[in-house]
Amino acid sequence: MTSTQADQLPDQLRITDPRQARALRQQHHFLARFLTPHSPSDVAASLGMAANLAHHHARKLAELGLLVRLERQGGKVRYQLAAREFLMASSLLPPEDRQGNGTKDMQELSEAFLHAYERSWRSMQTDEDGNFSFGDHITPAPPISFLQKSAAEPYPTHLDALTLRLTPERYARLAHALSSLIAEAATEPLTDEGQACTLAVLAFEGIPGEMSGEMRGISRRLNSFLGAEIM
Repeated sequence: MTSTQADQLPDQLRITDPRQARALRQQHHFLARFLTPHSPSDVAASLGMAANLAHHHARKLAELGLLVRLERQGGKVRYQLAAREFLMASSLLPPEDRQGNGTKDMQELSEAFLHAYERSWRSMQTDEDGNFSFGDHITPAPPISFLQKSAAEPYPTHLDALTLRLTPERYARLAHALSSLIAEAATEPLTDEGQACTLAVLAFEGIPGEMSGEMRGISRRLNSFLGAEIM
């Protein structure tokens, strides 16, 4: 495929094969490097990966239709994403699959968050307590405050969880509002400044730590190393 043809690639592509879905799940960090045409050798250098391994991955992903192979340029084979957006039916990777939607997401998020949490904990200046607050429809939950000093690191971990009773309509509005904040951030122009950071929104029916149970009030917990804003 020529560079001109690559410019005409679709914005959206639907995944229909479980092999494609699994590769998309397993190789999404690698695939992200081919938003524009790149040689696997160049990508390998940026990832600290052997060049022959990067070429192997690229060939396999091209065979699955996730990457397209472009004509050589400067003696190098280049690849590009087959689309900017991939749609994948959740039935292709059910939760019982180790690579399943939800299952793999939570494994990756949990491991990454715990690693970052340990880093933040070790850099904390003094012992600070996690914060739990409770309330009900008569007595509101007291406000939770952040650490009363600046954070000990530039990217402190942050967890803020709230459990309360919601109607289906209110639940949907709140979940959409939280996701809209991430959608807004995604529209900001990328720069070479700063570090890679992950923001995640989780919303589900139930009480963490309980498979069932009657929840009558409000429970909020803050486990954060974000410092209070210093004016």
